[in-house]
This record gives sequence, C-alpha cells and structure tokens, in this order.
Amino acid sequence: MHLKTTLSVLAIAAVATMAKDFSGAELYTLKEYTYGKYEARMKMAAASGTVSSMFLYQNGSEQASAPRWVEVDIEVLGKSPSSFQSNIITGKAGAQVTSEKHHKVDPAADQSFHTYAIEWTPDYVRWTVDGVEVRKTTKGQNDSKNQVENLIGTQGLRFNLWSSESAEWVGNFDESKLPLFQFINWVKAYKYTPGQGPNGSDFTLDWSDNFENFNSSRWGKGDWTFDGNRVDLTDKNIYSRNGMLILALTRKGQENFNGQVPQDAAGDAEFNSVGPAPQSSSSVQSSSSIASSSSVAPSSSSQYNPVSSSSDQNTGILQNRAKLQNKEIRGTVNAKGARVNPSNKANYQVDFNF
Repeated sequence: MHLKTTLSVLAIAAVATMAKDFSGAELYTLKEYTYGKYEARMKMAAASGTVSSMFLYQNGSEQASAPRWVEVDIEVLGKSPSSFQSNIITGKAGAQVTSEKHHKVDPAADQSFHTYAIEWTPDYVRWTVDGVEVRKTTKGQNDSKNQVENLIGTQGLRFNLWSSESAEWVGNFDESKLPLFQFINWVKAYKYTPGQGPNGSDFTLDWSDNFENFNSSRWGKGDWTFDGNRVDLTDKNIYSRNGMLILALTRKGQENFNGQVPQDAAGDAEFNSVGPAPQSSSSVQSSSSIASSSSVAPSSSSQYNPVSSSSDQNTGILQNRAKLQNKEIRGTVNAKGARVNPSNKANYQVDFNF
C-alpha cells in the first residue's frame, strides 16, 4: 500500500514537472482538402517571443514514417508585427525543405484586421493580403526547389498562437504583455474549380464560418505541446464571442477572455459579399528571400496512418496526439504534437531559425 502511494505521488510530480507555465491555442479543421483557396479575416496577436499563425498542414507530416512533409504557412512573428512570414515546407521529417519570405503588413498585423488568403493549386501557391498578391510560387517558373509539385495529398486549415523558445526567430519572450489574443472574424474555404468560379475565377465557395457559434463538427481544439514551444496548447484558450473566434496566450491557470471584442465592420461587409475577392495582378511587395536549406526536423515513434488524397476526408487528427486532458503524462512530443522516443530527445528539437 505504501509503495502504491509513493508511485502515485511520483506520477503526479512528473506531470507537474512537465507542465509549462503558459497556455496557448490551436484551432484546426476536422477534414483535410486537396487544393483550394482559404481566407481568414484576422487581427493577429504579437509580442516579442510569440507566433500568431494561419497555415495548411497534412496531418502526420512530422512523423519519421510519413512519406512526405506538406505545409504552407502564414506566420506573424512577435518581434515584427508589421510583416508576416510565408513559407512552403516539403521534403520529409528529418530533411525538410523550406522557402521563407517576409512581407509588409500595413497597418501592422496586431493593430488592424486584414484578410489573409492562401491559394493552393496543382500549378502554384499564392498568398494575398486584403486581395493584393504578396507572393506567388509557380511550378516551372520560380520554384527551384520543386515544392509546389511536392505538395501531394490533402491539407487541413489551422490557426495557432504560441511562444517559441527561439529568440533569434521571434525575439525574447516578454511575458509582461500577456494575455494576448488573436481574433478571427470569419473563415471562407473554396474548392479549386478552374474557370468555373464566379466571373470565371478558379475557386468556388465550399463553406464559410463567421463564428456566431462554435461548430464542433467542423473544428477541433488542440491539446498538446512540442519541443521549442514554451506553452501548452489547450482548448481552454479558444472562445467564440460576439461573432468572433478568439485564440488566447495566457499564463497557466489564467485561461480566460474578459476583454472587449474588437469591431470589424469592413470585415463583416466582406463576409457577406458574394464570391471570392477579385484576383490582383500586383507583384510581390516588400518580400525578401531567406536562406532555406533543409533543416533538422523531429522524428516520431508514433504509428503513421496515411490520409487519403481525395478531397474532404475525415482525418482523425487527434489519433497521433499526446493528450493533456485528465492529467495524462504526455511524454516527449515533437513539433506537431506526436509522441516521440524520449531516449533521443535532443534529436527532436525543432530548428525554427531562418
């Protein structure tokens, strides 16, 4: 009996030791899609040391047994909220290929709402802000790493708010700025329908969400963490208030939103407009290429379950995650939340520097 009590105390102590001092949030679609356009009207969070994002991601990419890594990013880095980082990540876990670029946002991403969009087609990936193109990577033209053709299969849409331990990447963490909030007014997802969309466009609206209520049949809430992240992602830091989806970054035990939801009349009007925003022929603005040699990525001992490459497949995203609820001991997990072998923990540290 005494031995059982001792073991129980040790188990509780292990959980307490592994728990982090801060809480963040990740929102993700329960389904993944092949090609399309993904728009979100957002006011991002920003303080030195943080990352506020929107991205496409193929579940399981981070695992060593996965055939490929598939990801397209929009990330506002806390040290520079007047810009955002775009990125395509391909290759494999352990040999990722990246192509980071940076783009001006005016007014700054944390000071005003903007409409961010990613277009993913068989021939190109395109990023826009408020309908203006800031980057377009086209197969056979300006894609020297052949990343577009290696975005194979499906991707889900995700948003997260967290804090990186890489000061070189995001700046030194300033916890005095907490709590921080990322506001998402609405999201629209379009199917890729070449030439068959409104006004002959290539995209047709599939679904939209203005977050009057939280749609649990569409969205999931992350409950994991990863090396290089000083926060635990938790469902307690995702809120739907007054027609706004809110992601929070807080101290542990202070997960809450008691602030005022910002108004976004222009965004509300845009949500109610019909069809996709007109495509702009503007060239890339205020972007600079960043050296992007293959980086060391985490591997995983988790079982990989490939996702069908057909559109709209339910992906069972949480099956490979290290759950936090009910005080389950997480073990060591990698950059996307999959459990890894703790004996080689040093090999799982993600290199977020660019």
